Amino acid sequence: MSVQVSYKKQGLFFLLLFIGILILLESGSRIYEYFEPDCYLIGADATKNINIIQQREMCIEHDSLQIIKNPVYGYEPNQHTDTITINSLGFRGGEFNLIKNDNTYRIMMVGGSTTFGSGSTSDNTTIPAFLEQKFHEEKFNKIEIINAGVSAANSLEEAYNVRTEYKKLQPDLFIIYDGWNDSFSKISEKELNPQISRADLKQSKKSVIEIWISDHLTMYRTPYVIYPVLSHIFIANSLTEEVMNKNSDIWSSRWNKICDENNDVGIKTIILLQPVVGTGNKILSSDEKIHAEYIKGVKTIEQLKHYAKKLPISSCTMSVDMRNTFDNMDIPIYFDGGHMTDIGNKIIAEKMYEEILPIIINDIKKIES
Repeated sequence: MSVQVSYKKQGLFFLLLFIGILILLESGSRIYEYFEPDCYLIGADATKNINIIQQREMCIEHDSLQIIKNPVYGYEPNQHTDTITINSLGFRGGEFNLIKNDNTYRIMMVGGSTTFGSGSTSDNTTIPAFLEQKFHEEKFNKIEIINAGVSAANSLEEAYNVRTEYKKLQPDLFIIYDGWNDSFSKISEKELNPQISRADLKQSKKSVIEIWISDHLTMYRTPYVIYPVLSHIFIANSLTEEVMNKNSDIWSSRWNKICDENNDVGIKTIILLQPVVGTGNKILSSDEKIHAEYIKGVKTIEQLKHYAKKLPISSCTMSVDMRNTFDNMDIPIYFDGGHMTDIGNKIIAEKMYEEILPIIINDIKKIES
């Protein structure tokens, strides 16, 4: 004789099973967040020489920086932590004169968080700082380099700042260290609208699901662990060959136009296509390999290959593909998809020095004559 289970009991069983799965997912998400902190700098192969307490402090200090959101992101002036100084003009590093001295050769290095120095142990170990130190070591003491890096800035925001803000500081040369922040999205052809902040634009692009999660599920961690992965898969699938080719056209055209405008006022512009984890033939550590093989890293590397095909950019003073800078090196350098420790910053700065030195020598001769 068969025993039939009532629909009521079946329903209760599946309800309890569903609740159990939710509890398991939530517990797993919280355990994951505990052992995998949002700041990849903590516990990375590349940061093992940094005390774990300092690693945590560096993450907290970076996240605590006060941001100006309009018209584009920048930093509130006069901020000071143990590892980061934002000067009175809103740039990382020491003070400099608003009006450039006639004998000074001023370089502005423009980029995102890799230029700013996310992961640097001090203001003196960012890429711009190392580059300035290198010039001074070689007795080019008239050279001044301003760190104009802003976290998450892409070519749209960078071009806007070069055009509307940075030229006011009378640079002789712009170095654009670029590529990563334009490598995992569809690039907009439109010029930046200063009436719409990055935060507003990001909010406007959120799906109904994202908005609902942020409004109603803030106490649960499962959506915040799972959704980014699903989002990365969706974005990666949308980045077809056609999209990447169009991105490359927009990116190169944007910088070509900026270089043209700078040429008209006697300012030189150098475009440097930056390396990220997985570009070139670097020997990767275990966690560098994880970042390089993650779906976001794979698509980033692919998009940067497309950008490289657009070099040199005709109107620019120089265009350099830096993606192979770490070829055959086996020391851990990246602590996530593109941010580097001090040693990586120094190697990049030394490579930059080699590439741009002939231009600098020629320009300084003109100043001295």
